[in-house]
Amino acid sequence: MHSTPPSSSHLQRKLCTATLLGLAAAAPSVFAQSTVTVYGRLTTTINQVETGTAKVRELRDNASRVGFRGNEDLGDGLGAFFGLEIGFGADAGDFNVPAFRNSFVGLRGQWGALALGRLDSANPTGSPLYSQIIDITHFAPNDAGATATSTAMQNARNRTSNSFGYSSPEVAGFSARARYYYRGANTAAEAEDAASSWDLGLNYKQGGLKAALGYAKDSRKGGLQVNEFDGKWQAGLNYTVSPGLELYGLWGKDRYNNSATRRGSVAYSVIGTAYTKGSHKLVVNWMGREVQTSLTGERPRAQLSYQYFLSRRTDLQAFYDRDAIDTSRSNVRVKAVGLGIRHNF
Repeated sequence: MHSTPPSSSHLQRKLCTATLLGLAAAAPSVFAQSTVTVYGRLTTTINQVETGTAKVRELRDNASRVGFRGNEDLGDGLGAFFGLEIGFGADAGDFNVPAFRNSFVGLRGQWGALALGRLDSANPTGSPLYSQIIDITHFAPNDAGATATSTAMQNARNRTSNSFGYSSPEVAGFSARARYYYRGANTAAEAEDAASSWDLGLNYKQGGLKAALGYAKDSRKGGLQVNEFDGKWQAGLNYTVSPGLELYGLWGKDRYNNSATRRGSVAYSVIGTAYTKGSHKLVVNWMGREVQTSLTGERPRAQLSYQYFLSRRTDLQAFYDRDAIDTSRSNVRVKAVGLGIRHNF
């Protein structure tokens, strides 16, 4: 009698379950040595999405997660930290692929912080480019699901594996972040260090003004592949006009090792405003990105969102998103509306 081998998703669920049980079992000894926090977020929306002439209704997860982070005081101003964050879909109960959104360990002191592992903006060194988007702009209402923008519109390079991250202390309002990471497939055909990347971010904050400047560069042994990403820069400003009212803008340009029928330079931008008063928050964003796969295509996008905060942890959400995708193609425009709830714990 032959048995069916377990699927990769089944093995992944077993791995995540074992990790959670292991952390729970180790809790008494872990807590005796360091401070450990369990946290998470569940966000779901009911959406109506119209793509061209097709229309669907869906219950959609928006980057739900559960995580563990800890710190240990090593004395003399030195501290250790770690983090594990598991992503899952609250709509269907599936784990993300890969299951861990971040998994890192590091040290911090008066000189700043250094982290190694799979890094994103949630680790103490932040994310050089994505953290600037978080600081300068506002999402409408989530950077996930039907309203996800940072990957599609700004190429924010937030979550990277095999990474070394650093963040500096703040001096006179200035701070910096840097990340270096390997992008090779780590297979017999391609070594882990066959391709690598640098991401750098310089940030400034003083009073009601925030400013940011970012840069990134990719390389590959033997040269970049055709239409592979080459490098980028971005800059952003946020100004608090009055209590609760912010105006902001972020602009950038991506470069590619392009072929004759595709763009070598792709510009993107976002201009928006956020207004918060009491339990109410309104966000309006206008975005644009040139389409790399087309010499004439543009991707204009508009978003409107409203949130009502029932508490510091729970809010109700409503949004409208209109995305042209590619103006050089017909019947690809996407319109989405949704209502949902988010709870942080």
